[in-house]
Amino acid sequence: MECEHWHAALSARLDGEALDLDAELLESHLAVCSGCRDHAVALTHLHRSLRLRCADPVPDLTGAILAAMAADRTPRLDPTMILRWVLVVIAAVEAGLATPGLLGRWHTGSELGTWGIAMAIGFLSVALKPARAAALLPMLACAGGLTLFVTTRHLIDGVALLSNEWPHGFLLAGVAVLAVIRHREGAGDTGPQPEPAVDTAGNRIRIRFRRAA
Repeated sequence: MECEHWHAALSARLDGEALDLDAELLESHLAVCSGCRDHAVALTHLHRSLRLRCADPVPDLTGAILAAMAADRTPRLDPTMILRWVLVVIAAVEAGLATPGLLGRWHTGSELGTWGIAMAIGFLSVALKPARAAALLPMLACAGGLTLFVTTRHLIDGVALLSNEWPHGFLLAGVAVLAVIRHREGAGDTGPQPEPAVDTAGNRIRIRFRRAA
């Protein structure tokens, strides 16, 4: 019983509690008392057994992880890149159809050729930089819608033949591709937005916008 207070001090030290005696005195006592040393060893083992335990077994996922990494490295087709090449083809066809009229001596045909070349350049500009689709889509969508309306009316009235109106399909196809590219570009637009800066100097409130870094 004479070492009971030393045992209490050993337990407090393992638990991180404050000792009611000098730590150097405890170490000096352990150096001369084999019973307290054995008690300290037993307390340490008990303390570790209560705080530590073997980890639960887990399945080996090495194969699945390596397979997933290999799948991620597999090259995949980019839908936007495919659409951009489709625009290049449409622009080439539009330019080829418009060039004879542009170089001809018929005034109306030359004007139509100019419009066709301009559409081809617009499609090419979006193929080079898809973000431009948002700027060109409203104008070309209106042009495509009006062209579809006029062509349909002329076909119904018998004024025009389908064999002569098929080139308009390339304009409609280009507008459809622009709409898809615009949708994909808009869905991925998560860039920084302008941040408002409020100036409350004086009795007026002035709001200025600054571009986020």
